[in-house]
Amino acid sequence: MFKNIIIIGFGMIGSSIARSILKSKKSTNIYAFDKSKDFLKRLKKAKLNVDPIKSLEEIRDLSIDLVIICTPVLQYGAILKKINSLDDQNFIVTDVGSTKKNIEDIYFKNNFTFRFVPSHPIAGIEKSGLENGILGLFENRYSIICPLKNSTKKDISLVSKFWRSLSMKVEIMSAKEHDHVLSLTSHLPHIISYSLVLTAIKKEKSVNSKLVKFSAGGFRDFTRVAGSDPEMWRDIFLANSEEIKKLTNMFIDELKKFSKDLNSQNSKKLLIKLQKTKNIRNRIVKARQAGKFIPND
Repeated sequence: MFKNIIIIGFGMIGSSIARSILKSKKSTNIYAFDKSKDFLKRLKKAKLNVDPIKSLEEIRDLSIDLVIICTPVLQYGAILKKINSLDDQNFIVTDVGSTKKNIEDIYFKNNFTFRFVPSHPIAGIEKSGLENGILGLFENRYSIICPLKNSTKKDISLVSKFWRSLSMKVEIMSAKEHDHVLSLTSHLPHIISYSLVLTAIKKEKSVNSKLVKFSAGGFRDFTRVAGSDPEMWRDIFLANSEEIKKLTNMFIDELKKFSKDLNSQNSKKLLIKLQKTKNIRNRIVKARQAGKFIPND
């Protein structure tokens, strides 16, 4: 399918993609470009059969047929301009970005001409860096494909097949729908997580620094999410701010309703709310999208 692949931004997601490719496609050549100062040293230590390149200009000489962008989304503008400037664009470009409408806008506002099929594999952990890449990270997860209006059926099929080759399930939707769905399922939960931890920091002195010692259950799970890459999530929040702002306002209203029920000691309303949310959790578990609970991790 693809013989020569370059991954731009070789962090946790990029290295996880490389690990999965290397396991199933021994004949595929993987190249990596990353601006980290110690990238070469870290790549060597990871012992991955990946060839680093020093500049995106080298794509011209490598017969690349697939480019995968794995950087924070606010870096896309400069990267897409560089890609568009390359001669003999016989490659397809895809990406792993958590926002899509802003990327689509960049492409069309700049009149780019390279073949681009945006995508978003819904998989990851809170740890960053190529050292934390995981073989099997994408198994049984969804990759959302958000074709551009000029994406051909052939290119959409090729990118879909690529993600399926990593044991992913593929869903196709518009960039606008993607950003709406992900703002609710991913972006808002991260906003809430960061906010909860910031609230806990303000209270830590009054609980005699027991915050870390007794971080179990719900608070531990929230801190896991809040441990995600700050630069990546800053970019996501800014890129999808309109959708996220709508949901944060809705969430604030829901918190006020909870507070009202607590003030009135409304046991019946509280139980109904909790039962509804438990039903959603059960559906997530049934769909095998709940992840694993590791008590001592």
